[in-house]
Amino acid sequence: MSADVRWSPEQFWLPFTPDEDDACIEEFRSPQTSEARNDDECLQPNPRQLEAVTVGARVYWSRLAGKALSHYRRGLLPQYVDPFNMLGKVPSVPNEPGSTRILTMDESSGTSALFLEAHSTFGLATNGGCTVSDIIKTIPALLQLGIQSPTPVDWNGTSFRRWVGIQGENTTRNYISILALGWAYILSVRLLEMQGQGGAEIAYTRSMATGYMPEAGDRVATAITVDIGDVDDHAARWWAAILAPGKGWKAIVSRTEDVVYLSPWSVCVEDGQRFDIAWGGTSSPSQDSVVSTPPSSKNAFELLSRFCLLHDLGSQCFAALATTLTFPTLNHYGIVATLPFPTHLRGRDEENPVKLAAVDLVRISEGLPYYMALSCNQSVIVSSLCGVFWEPGIPCNLVSPWLHPVMNEVPIIEEVINFEGRYHELLAIMCAIRRPKLSALWLGAVISGLAPRILDFVKGGTLPLDPNAFAWTGCPHSFMDLVGSGPYFQTKASGEKIRRADAWRLLFLPTVVGDDLHYENYPFSPWAPVGTTSAENCMARVRIHRFCSRHHLTYQHWAWHLGDGSTLVDQGLEMVPAQQSFQEATSRIETTPSIILPVVQLPLGQEASRTASWEIFQWVTTNGEEIPADELIYKDE
Repeated sequence: MSADVRWSPEQFWLPFTPDEDDACIEEFRSPQTSEARNDDECLQPNPRQLEAVTVGARVYWSRLAGKALSHYRRGLLPQYVDPFNMLGKVPSVPNEPGSTRILTMDESSGTSALFLEAHSTFGLATNGGCTVSDIIKTIPALLQLGIQSPTPVDWNGTSFRRWVGIQGENTTRNYISILALGWAYILSVRLLEMQGQGGAEIAYTRSMATGYMPEAGDRVATAITVDIGDVDDHAARWWAAILAPGKGWKAIVSRTEDVVYLSPWSVCVEDGQRFDIAWGGTSSPSQDSVVSTPPSSKNAFELLSRFCLLHDLGSQCFAALATTLTFPTLNHYGIVATLPFPTHLRGRDEENPVKLAAVDLVRISEGLPYYMALSCNQSVIVSSLCGVFWEPGIPCNLVSPWLHPVMNEVPIIEEVINFEGRYHELLAIMCAIRRPKLSALWLGAVISGLAPRILDFVKGGTLPLDPNAFAWTGCPHSFMDLVGSGPYFQTKASGEKIRRADAWRLLFLPTVVGDDLHYENYPFSPWAPVGTTSAENCMARVRIHRFCSRHHLTYQHWAWHLGDGSTLVDQGLEMVPAQQSFQEATSRIETTPSIILPVVQLPLGQEASRTASWEIFQWVTTNGEEIPADELIYKDE
């Protein structure tokens, strides 16, 4: 590496802006990583390279943390809590019965899940003159429709116990967890209304929050009282079910003689903390007059909206929806939803109320089928959350020094280490700045307790990938999502060469060349391989593009497989970004004072880099290609 290469704080821009993610994808480039990527046959970085990238990453993450702390103290930007920004080209759950498949999720227990069948279609964007241009690539997909066991919910969450709110918003109350439980019911019932199969039903159980019925005998001790306002019996009964211990309601998507499948947003709340509802409607009903018919999704949405308006909850309504969207993913991984316990529920602070606008509520209601499709695709959820840490200028062999400051040094800064849950709070805001379109999703993942699992993936160096994640949300999360620039092949003194990253992009394209290769799935790692490979070592499906201009796969549409054997093409929401002022969000990081990160030595093992490198090179060897004998990089340890 050249001795005159230096990192400069002025090089650090926010890599992505809220409305121009793909346009700014190339903005963050470090000279050190460029040097490493041009090294043909050296996978192991030398100590100077490691030190340079670690120092540069430390400058970047420290300034990003400083900006996040500023937002934490002053309040978030409104767009950071708006889940609508994540929808992009997300499809809508169809209103026609879909084709389903049952898959065994756990062989030992025999647990299974019900899935909707679908596929995505990609076409080849090209300037013409290529025989591959008319071929499409289809990728099968399954979206979770039903589960056997509800997601457990407890109140041990440590992050956002005090909601940071948006700038100027009252943050003395925190109702996010209560609202998240309400959203779970609304999404569940909406799914039944659109995709309910044989035996589908929504019903109340016998479990209720106290305060709805006259208590017989000794009154159960409650931890908190929730004021639900002046409502009728139907509204009170619904809130009694939402805040009930255990399962206050059940949403059955499909029922057979052998198994019952519940909505993927079904929850079971721990019995350790009891809720009491206070309402100003009619007197408590007698046992004979208890409401037994649960509300529709539309009516339940109205009840939740009135509650938000009653307590001036503002941004908490959006944050709660984003939290609920992570419930199916938590269930998939067998993780308990650890929500922050509600606070300040007995009084209403009238200072600085932030009213929900009617247009916001309408937009949320109309978008529910899109949120449901996103939420049911746990692969896209995880890929999107992990992808926030992917950086286009970081190759596979420099993942460890890139991630080291944010994973090992930010958690022990003075502003974080002494405050339980603060690291994940700060991390959510840092991710919001890096990928504003996914900001609400990251806030929801932290509130629900999904964030630790996401960080486990990130620290391991190999982030789960779904090719639909970029298409749906508009946020790239792999070198495969980038087109690259310049001609594919370049003539050098050592012969005709192509960057490995370009060669592997071409391997994934549809092909007209018959071979025994099997590049149907995405690479195993998002981090680009280093170096170049010679033309003679490339397969025919790569060499055929020797004189082509740049190609890239473009998302065309989503297709649902319907129960009658037909398909329903869905172009996605094709969201038009809200016209908001992004001046603050798009400012350079160097305008924000950085915080001082305690220097922790980079682990010698560099496990993230090793794993990322192993996985990305293994992609070509496991798909049928032989290791080129003259490329020593395959022997580098």
